[in-house]
Amino acid sequence: MTAFEDSLRPGEIVLEHASRSFSVRADRGRTLKEMLIGRRRAGGPPPVEALRDVSLHIQPGETVGIVGRNGAGKSSTLRVLAGIVPLDCGRVGCGGQVVSQLELGAGFGREFSGRENIFLNGALHGLQKEQIESRLDAIIAFSELGDFIDAPVATYSSGMFLRLGFSIAAHLDADVLLIDEVLAVGDEAFQRKCEARIAQQIAGGATLVLVSHDAALIERTCERVVVLDGGRKVFDGPVDEGMPFYHRLMGTAEAIPPEPLGERVSPR
Repeated sequence: MTAFEDSLRPGEIVLEHASRSFSVRADRGRTLKEMLIGRRRAGGPPPVEALRDVSLHIQPGETVGIVGRNGAGKSSTLRVLAGIVPLDCGRVGCGGQVVSQLELGAGFGREFSGRENIFLNGALHGLQKEQIESRLDAIIAFSELGDFIDAPVATYSSGMFLRLGFSIAAHLDADVLLIDEVLAVGDEAFQRKCEARIAQQIAGGATLVLVSHDAALIERTCERVVVLDGGRKVFDGPVDEGMPFYHRLMGTAEAIPPEPLGERVSPR
């Protein structure tokens, strides 16, 4: 943990002037000769700017939705917050324990059983074996996987991946929850169950950052919304103002010019 991250309160999130580009490879790999002499091929598509000078300050306990069209930078923002993707410039920090649900089955050993993956994921989040064992029955019950809990996860459907992954995340002690679209998978009853569990964690003081194309989910769950467009932040404010802005942005051929951002959201 850096000194910057150590200075943050549990649940506080800071993203300052964050920029990140990704190279697009449209040609075959470099030849051995090119690698040895350090030469790169000229031409090719320019890098994709996923984030362009994005700044966010999220207070402990806030519930923030991130919305935008495909390719707007939503998932890249969450991966930066989770520490998966480094920044080209700027800085990022999350205070306390961060629990992320960004990809179905991320971190799972596919040849391991669901039960074994509970222990694996718990250890990756810093839990001791005894701590995992004390939560094991609750995680299995929440997942509703039944006897499949002892089957290799390579045999799981996407919905079963969601049940297991979310069940583990739901029983970790999180100061920050980062969730990206995973609630869109699975049946409606389990989605509602996940939402209820998230609400419990929020009531316990957890900070939530949620990426979703489900406008109703954002409106039900979040008090604040950030709209991204082309890697830039174009709105940051209350959800009852941000969602109409987002709908106008998505429903017009030309993007709406950004409004002055400033300090629009007062801390909770």
